[in-house]
Amino acid sequence: MTSIIVGAAIGAVFFKERFGATRIAAAGLVVVGIGLMLHAG
Repeated sequence: MTSIIVGAAIGAVFFKERFGATRIAAAGLVVVGIGLMLHAG
């Protein structure tokens, strides 16, 4: 799942893609999901 965040960051830095609200929200959801999985055990 973290590859989504890494891929978006690479796209923004190297390919000058926009890192808009949709991508920020998606990255936030991925982070929340990872946190929930780690918390659940």
